Amino acid sequence: MIASSAREFPLVLCLLSACLGVSCGYVGDPLPPALDIPTRVTDFRAWESGDNIEVEFTLPAMTTEGLPLKTVQSVELSVVESPGQVSAPSAKHYQISGTAPGPLSDRIRARDWIGKRVVLAVRATGPRGKSSEWSNLSTLTVIPPLAKPATLKPDNVAEGVALAWTGSGPRYRVFRAEADAAPSVLAQTDAPTYMDATTTYGVRYRYLVQAIAEPNQWSEVSDAVEITPTDKFPPAVPAGLTALASAQSIELSWGRNTESDFRGYNVFRSVDGGAPEKISSLLDVPAFSDKAIQAGRKYKYTVSAVDATGNESGQSIAAEATP
Repeated sequence: MIASSAREFPLVLCLLSACLGVSCGYVGDPLPPALDIPTRVTDFRAWESGDNIEVEFTLPAMTTEGLPLKTVQSVELSVVESPGQVSAPSAKHYQISGTAPGPLSDRIRARDWIGKRVVLAVRATGPRGKSSEWSNLSTLTVIPPLAKPATLKPDNVAEGVALAWTGSGPRYRVFRAEADAAPSVLAQTDAPTYMDATTTYGVRYRYLVQAIAEPNQWSEVSDAVEITPTDKFPPAVPAGLTALASAQSIELSWGRNTESDFRGYNVFRSVDGGAPEKISSLLDVPAFSDKAIQAGRKYKYTVSAVDATGNESGQSIAAEATP
């Protein structure tokens, strides 16, 4: 038995060598080449701005086969009068700048479509010449361009910053930026004026204005103007001053000021028609007791209010008393 096994051993080695030298796995059918068709754009939007129709969208970074898309041959914008189809022979086509996936934007002349209701859409052609489906549709009624607001002027007033400009409307969008930040929408108004009552003294603001007709129709943005509001506005003149005399003193009282930056009251007195003199400074309550008096003499009093930055109001209506 041992001798027989020895004779069979070379045959076993030959069989093993044959198996090791040739792959025993199954080779499948070859896969067809990828079509590289771009995925359909789904966030397309269009609006009218000044003399142009502007468009914006995101070119997807994947193909319809789920493969990465690094570039496309072209991006095409179709414009057709509603209710036509974007692929109809009557549609007008434009090439959009940009071939890399990501946010894209462009513009075309609005004057070619004034007075018309149009439908717009985009599609991309992939690296193998295959086009995506048309994007979501955007409908726009094109109107004559809105005039750009002009002569925008900010004014430092007690209530805040008063804005005024010239324009033909019909409505306006007001933008504001603090310091070097990007502007954002502050308000809308039907008049060529706006009062910004949310400002803070010492902060630099930048304002711009834009005329608007519909949510997707607006003018070019005005030139920017800047202003840094400063507190140069005194408190209100104190009201209701009364003077009550006794043998030992004259008691003064008046209405309280309500300004947020109020600091105190100054009290002035004249004796027997003489020049008024300040007899008390920065009182924090609307009352004062004058004990430096003499019987039989005529005293006249006024009061002013002072704010935190030192702005002083005019003097109140005088009150008289004779102890």
